[in-house]
Amino acid sequence: MSKATPKILLIAKDSTCAELSAAGACEMVCVPSLAAGLDKINTRIFELVVFELALSDGQPLNAFSQVHAAAMQMPVIVLAAGNEEEIAARTISIGAQDYLLLAGLTPRSLAATIRKTLDRYHCQLMHNHEAFLLQTLMNNIPDAVYFKDIRSRFLMISRALAKKHHLSDPQQATGKTDADYFMAPHAQQALADEQAIMRTGQPMEGIEESETWPDGSITWVSTTKMPLRNQTGRIIGTFGVSRDITIRKQAQIALAEQTRLLHKKNQQIEDELKMARELQLAMLPHDFPSIRLAGSAEEALKFYSYYFPSGTVSGDIFDVVQLSETAVGIFICDVMGHDVRAALVTAMIRALVEDISVKTMDPGQFLTEMNQALFKVFRQAGTTMFATACYLVADVGTGELSFANAAHPCPLRLKRPSGAVEFFKIAADHKGAALGLFRESNYSTCHQTLNPEDLLVFYTDGLTEEEGANGEIFSPERLGETLAKYNTRTPQELFEQTLADIHQFSGSNEFSDDVCLLGVEVKQVRSKG
Repeated sequence: MSKATPKILLIAKDSTCAELSAAGACEMVCVPSLAAGLDKINTRIFELVVFELALSDGQPLNAFSQVHAAAMQMPVIVLAAGNEEEIAARTISIGAQDYLLLAGLTPRSLAATIRKTLDRYHCQLMHNHEAFLLQTLMNNIPDAVYFKDIRSRFLMISRALAKKHHLSDPQQATGKTDADYFMAPHAQQALADEQAIMRTGQPMEGIEESETWPDGSITWVSTTKMPLRNQTGRIIGTFGVSRDITIRKQAQIALAEQTRLLHKKNQQIEDELKMARELQLAMLPHDFPSIRLAGSAEEALKFYSYYFPSGTVSGDIFDVVQLSETAVGIFICDVMGHDVRAALVTAMIRALVEDISVKTMDPGQFLTEMNQALFKVFRQAGTTMFATACYLVADVGTGELSFANAAHPCPLRLKRPSGAVEFFKIAADHKGAALGLFRESNYSTCHQTLNPEDLLVFYTDGLTEEEGANGEIFSPERLGETLAKYNTRTPQELFEQTLADIHQFSGSNEFSDDVCLLGVEVKQVRSKG
């Protein structure tokens, strides 16, 4: 109660007012009639009303009811004569806070009763307000709220929890346990959790629980459980809040399953890609043809190859096929893309190389037939793809070199020991389109002389399209300059140093695109003299 002096309205006979108006620690206003008292009550400036039943005109309970109804939020104390005690006691049941007998009543005892009454009334108001707030919460919160005793029996549940249990009134759950609503696994786990909380005094916060229902369905909740303590701090049960997370949990479970399946599928794809890589690497030449001139023990041609797929599989491929005792066909190709589709095309091209090379030794005719085969396949597949390629025939028996190009980077010839570098250039009217684009593409064959000590260099554009820090491209011209710079070194050292220079130029130890590099060292050529 407020420490300020309470303002009291005394509705009593003049004699009673005169006798009691000196009650200490109170500011008392006295009126001698019921009507005057009702008017004063309506001013709402008083904290308590003291009403003498003698002013009731023979209808004491009716008179009190008028005072009580008017007072509303104010407590009422009844004053009664000795012969009115029974009636005064009845007023307690209809709203009076207390009653006092006039016999022996003093201002001091009245003041003490007023103080106690106000304290009790304010406590009741606070309790009622707290109960109202609690009931409002329990009736409206969408989460399941519950209080349980030390044996895990429900003391109170929220309306949302009652609805979850198909109860029309939350009080129907009083005295019940989880075992009355759930299957044994969940009920037993909940009981074990609550016993642990009461034993240790430690709460369980934000735990996720699955709830198994009698119909076999499963729901999920996020639950916080706390120990319930009385005013002295002794644990007398538990209470908690559960929020339904079934939809979220089902989504999580579904996502986890999808993730598992996706991981399994990705693993399968990864395994298949690894196998595809192994197969693709197996298709590349590992043993090159041994070409020797009659009467010579030394090989006339020596081969060096470097293959760097940017992904698991590659769109680059090369092959070297023996055409005669003194001639080889050298093929290099770059299929659009560097994915599985490109790798499949390289496998098909490898088969075409083996097939077409036995039909013709003319490079132009070779590329023409390959173009027609690829065009037919791409058209039937309904896809737009292409491949650049170069095919060269070197015959150390005749000293002739013939080649044709399908939009592929031109090979280089490093003349040793002079160090001069030249491209195998084709006249503009002899250039052919990329393979697979046009049905009627034709490819012309160019001829040059094959010289001893030449180093022929074939490559795909991934090598010369590496980008430096300033955006500059490592061009075919720069490649030629680099090869010339290391002209005095062995072919293997020359190629390895050239690759190292390209990595230094790009600032990376990896190539951004598939790279294929093939070198052919001409050791001997039969003299025409």
